[in-house]
Amino acid sequence: MSWLVIFARVSLGALAGMSMGGLFGWAAGTLVPSFFRHFIPWNDVEPVGFAIVLGATGGVFLGGGLGVFAVLVGLFFQRRNPCGPADISDSTKTAR
Repeated sequence: MSWLVIFARVSLGALAGMSMGGLFGWAAGTLVPSFFRHFIPWNDVEPVGFAIVLGATGGVFLGGGLGVFAVLVGLFFQRRNPCGPADISDSTKTAR
């Protein structure tokens, strides 16, 4: 597995996590804005924006971690079967 594939998997996982976390933060900030006002000590920041940033930040960490997990699982299965997938073209032929 090349470093470019590893970088792409982790980056795509982090981007997917960021988008899903941002959407979750937007939904949470829209539904319950008073919850996020307790975290903000100043009043010039909008609670929905804070919820989006908080959700996207958490999503980057969780999505990146999921991408790292996918790379580790791929490496595990690559080490387990170093020859590659078996050629099944001969095994599908049956005698009649």
